[in-house]
Amino acid sequence: MGDSNSGHPPPAAPDAAHKATASSPPSASRYLPTSGSILRLLTHTQNASALSFGVFMTLHLAAPLAAAVGGLNAADGVMVLGREIYLPLEPVLVYAPLFVHLVSSATRRAVITYKTGKVNLSTHAMTGYILAPLVVPHLLLHRLIPASPSPPISGLSPSEFGFEFVGYAAASRVWMNIGYLALTGFGLYHAFVGGMKVLGWARRVLGRSKAQAPAAVKGDVSAAPRKIGKARRIGLKGIVATLVGVVGIGLLRLARDAKGMGSFTASRYEAVFAAAPWTALGLR
Repeated sequence: MGDSNSGHPPPAAPDAAHKATASSPPSASRYLPTSGSILRLLTHTQNASALSFGVFMTLHLAAPLAAAVGGLNAADGVMVLGREIYLPLEPVLVYAPLFVHLVSSATRRAVITYKTGKVNLSTHAMTGYILAPLVVPHLLLHRLIPASPSPPISGLSPSEFGFEFVGYAAASRVWMNIGYLALTGFGLYHAFVGGMKVLGWARRVLGRSKAQAPAAVKGDVSAAPRKIGKARRIGLKGIVATLVGVVGIGLLRLARDAKGMGSFTASRYEAVFAAAPWTALGLR
């Protein structure tokens, strides 16, 4: 009696490569975020932080604009109103968004540069990088150093430290005038162009527009940034130049109004400048 399996070939052995593939664990790269998802996250973070910081910037810029009309009293009056809004939430509304915006913007630019192998900076991006070294000294002179408890500064409180300091700085130091105007000009341009981008981003996020999102946001890092039309660009520069001119007039009025301050107050202001780290370079 023959074997019951005779006439039937034995089952084929599983392919070795298939067996190895089936038994091997999934690659760890499957669980890592893609460059597209990283860019989307960084774009959302960049725009959300810019929107938050923009609220503060609008309130902050209103005072020097008011100085052009009403001098020191008008600037301090507007400043007090603005501080009522943002001062209680200053760490959340000012410092945190500023830090997050700087980090997310720099990281996003680094990812795009790494993926494309080239640096493609728009005017808007360049103004952002110019602003960084302007914002840091401004923050030191107007917020951090005046809070020092060491005499003669002795912890200048917000109520003691208003636009009289700006007027004193404008009257005594030419480089402070240049710094104020540069910060205003680059800041306004960056804010206006960024505001248009944030508005488009917000519409897409909220589903209010069917316009296709930029390829760079979707993950195509080779896409060039969207351009602003020539007419709009000229108009934007005109608005920025006009506002910088108004702030310049405000600085002149503040410098004139601050000349009557007492010697004790002036000595405290001088101590603020003396405590700045760049005094080691002879700049006071």
